[in-house]
Amino acid sequence: MGFFNWAAPAFHRLADRWSIDDVDRIAYWLRPFVNPNGRLLDLGGGTGALGVRLSSALDANVVVGDPTPQMIRYVPTSDRVSAVLTSAEDIPFADEEFDAVIVSDAFHHFRDQPGAAREMVRVVRSGGGVTVLELDPTGLGMRALVLAEKLLGEPGAFFTPEAMCEFWRAKGVEGTCERVNGPTYRFTGTVK
Repeated sequence: MGFFNWAAPAFHRLADRWSIDDVDRIAYWLRPFVNPNGRLLDLGGGTGALGVRLSSALDANVVVGDPTPQMIRYVPTSDRVSAVLTSAEDIPFADEEFDAVIVSDAFHHFRDQPGAAREMVRVVRSGGGVTVLELDPTGLGMRALVLAEKLLGEPGAFFTPEAMCEFWRAKGVEGTCERVNGPTYRFTGTVK
């Protein structure tokens, strides 16, 4: 996580990368799981840029969880948004405490992806949702990104969309993968 320690100020300044259309689209994917006043976990949520916007779009309570103290300190907390320092593999919440979890551009950073998935399934209620926004590692540009992340000490453990769907199915989360734009795709599934 060394990269994210020193990069936190830059991520905070880039918070506006989420357009209104982006947030509305993501809220649409989450709405079947998160009712007004529901609870959403934004895991690997960094500075909270997406989580804060989803709180408003969904009229929900959002917890932004990230393992980097330098990221968490930028989360603008409120009565609807809180921040917690956590690894994805050891989430400090009770079983079935959330209606859904979202992971955006972070799943490939999780060092123990099976352990993180077990924890995500544990903290989401039965019938709740898991949404993962990720990058397809195929293609020359993405292979260069994977290499760059590994040089920075990151795991860079990317899944193809097909492999992501199979991974979650094996964890008891049935869902689909769909291209969003460019190399970005999303997995959205329901916890059994």
